[in-house]
Amino acid sequence: MSDSRPSGDSPAAPVAFDPAVPLHHQVYLHLRREIADGLWQGRDDFPGEREVAEHLGISVITSRAALDRLAGDGWIERRRGRRPRVLYRLESDGDPAPEAGPGMFEFGPFRPYTYRVLLAENRIAPAEACAAFGVPAGERLWQCMRLRSAGGKAHSVTHNVQQPDVGEQHTADELEQEPMAHLLTRAGHTIHRLRRRIGVRHAPALVAEALGLTIAEQVLVAAFTLHRPDDSVLEWVRIYLHPDQSTPEETMDFTTGTWSAAEHI
Repeated sequence: MSDSRPSGDSPAAPVAFDPAVPLHHQVYLHLRREIADGLWQGRDDFPGEREVAEHLGISVITSRAALDRLAGDGWIERRRGRRPRVLYRLESDGDPAPEAGPGMFEFGPFRPYTYRVLLAENRIAPAEACAAFGVPAGERLWQCMRLRSAGGKAHSVTHNVQQPDVGEQHTADELEQEPMAHLLTRAGHTIHRLRRRIGVRHAPALVAEALGLTIAEQVLVAAFTLHRPDDSVLEWVRIYLHPDQSTPEETMDFTTGTWSAAEHI
């Protein structure tokens, strides 16, 4: 496979394609990420369909489909006989840090989200959640999935898993309005500790649809367990962050070896 076209001052890097995903979609995502990252800012040499095909080792038909979609989505402008023109612009010509969105885990008085409940019921839980609660894989647990929006834009989807005797106490009205941590503490539960892991994965179909994504796009995922004072698991949570959203800035103190984040927890 040939190397991709150099962007900015960075050397070309091979593009590995997934045979299970339509090629034109992968090319679209590849070019869209470069544009969104500002790599074509202030330039007039964005490649045409033949250049994209040559540098990625694909057919012109495939590159044309990707560029047509970029144009249809407003990322570039295409005119016959002219090189494509990038329409997307950063707010400044520098390298600004992205504006930090609200914290992924919400606790306390800070409530920037509106909620839309996607499901709330007892159903077979993910194996990771079952393991956290110490029950066999395939166990039915109470689960709630909610789309969270901030500033009128989709921010993330939360997937909360609790023991049925805990989750079934939440009302439909509460789930439409309140952070889950508020509901748990108001119900008399004490959250003593939170453990978190962060990774990247493809979102389930329900999550991808709610966030306006395709199932081929990957998202940042944070997995939490909330623990009682005796360290038993009160809740397992997985949060899927929309790729257009940024997380709060985190700072590491080298004198203590601890991290802190500019978010309300």
